[in-house]
Amino acid sequence: MTGPATIAPDPGLARAALEAAPTGSPVSRDEEAVARARTGPLRILHLSALYPPYIVGGAERSVEHLAEELVAAGHTVAAACIAREPEPKSVRNGVTVYRMAHHNDFWLEDWPKATRVGRTWAKLKQQWNFAVAAEFGRVLEDFRPDLVNTHSLLDVSTLVWREAAKRGIPIVHTVCEYDLICGNAAMFRHGKPCTHWHLGCKVVNATKQITNRAVGAVVSVGTEILKTHVNHGLFRHLAPERRRVIYYSCSVPGGDPEARRRIDRTGRPMTFGYLGRINVEKGVGTLIDAFRAVGPGDWRCLVAGQAMDDSIERFKAQAEGLPIDFVGWAKPADFLSEIDVLVVPSFWAEPSPRTIYEAYMMGVPVIGAASGGIPELIGEDNAAWLFTPGDDADLAARLRTVIAGGRAGLPDERSFQHVIRESTSERVAEKYLDLYAELVAERRAGRA
Repeated sequence: MTGPATIAPDPGLARAALEAAPTGSPVSRDEEAVARARTGPLRILHLSALYPPYIVGGAERSVEHLAEELVAAGHTVAAACIAREPEPKSVRNGVTVYRMAHHNDFWLEDWPKATRVGRTWAKLKQQWNFAVAAEFGRVLEDFRPDLVNTHSLLDVSTLVWREAAKRGIPIVHTVCEYDLICGNAAMFRHGKPCTHWHLGCKVVNATKQITNRAVGAVVSVGTEILKTHVNHGLFRHLAPERRRVIYYSCSVPGGDPEARRRIDRTGRPMTFGYLGRINVEKGVGTLIDAFRAVGPGDWRCLVAGQAMDDSIERFKAQAEGLPIDFVGWAKPADFLSEIDVLVVPSFWAEPSPRTIYEAYMMGVPVIGAASGGIPELIGEDNAAWLFTPGDDADLAARLRTVIAGGRAGLPDERSFQHVIRESTSERVAEKYLDLYAELVAERRAGRA
């Protein structure tokens, strides 16, 4: 295996995917700019299960980044979401926010407390949640958008698409998780990734095979998750140019990669880090087992994040006797300044981990599991930085190589420009606006 001292993260599949992925109309960048200018300022409505300050994962932050960048570009933007309790319309950083009643049997954060039968019944009923669809219809009447962009629809009925469609409003859907095809939105069951489409998931998502036809274009945060959805029968009605890959927009508030490079780490052990939810599917157990296989040495590992159940105590017991510290919640800028290498050991097919974007922006290299969208970001050919998901021995080999190479062999943010350039808020907004402009122009031409 080539060591990190001689191999820097290569664009690999990430660059190939960006070049090969459908880019829509075969017009030049200048012509796309002209098309955007012709449509003029747009009224854009986003819909996601949650919207900040209520955050469960990375999807909510990405919707916020996109919405606020569109406001900065001169458009009128709103965001709708469900809430435990509905709230009056408000404005957050220039974005009009509608927090609707969810009309489900229980709130999405309360799922772990429900029985298996209760969860299954709730999922079945969600397909026919006409009440939340009606709520969204009222939002459409109030805001009157030129276009709707839906994102994570976890616990939101896709009947909302029909509300937009019957008003003639173009719809873009952003695929960022598996909520349209999987009951738990992760395609992970009984401690391992799903190898086939389970009957239960087919049943509770059956209507989405029909409602998805209202969508005029689909954007995916990664190539693999887009392929998975198409292979499961979704968005097949769309022409290839209407199925696009656009990375998450990402920033690290307070982060300064140059200041991080100047930190004197003399005498400090090589510091690895994990940042994210602490659970089985995220590969935390694999990470701990790998470090135990590495054995004693001049290294340590910081684990930042929280668990949604009591599993953190189980992982702490598993890590007993190792220089692994569970530090709780941490600001990404501070955490990434403290570590030398980030490890993303996801066992499930994670679509496009935001922590990789954040690490790269801070100049932190990433060792990642070759699952989901991780190879697309790290580079499929970058064997020194990828390992087999769930294989602690394979991960241990990568860790040993990094430790042996030392800090002098680690790449920095100048090696990760293939991701950084494509995930700035400005670039991501530009790509979305190109697509929005096409759909809105078609709608207006159809009315003429």
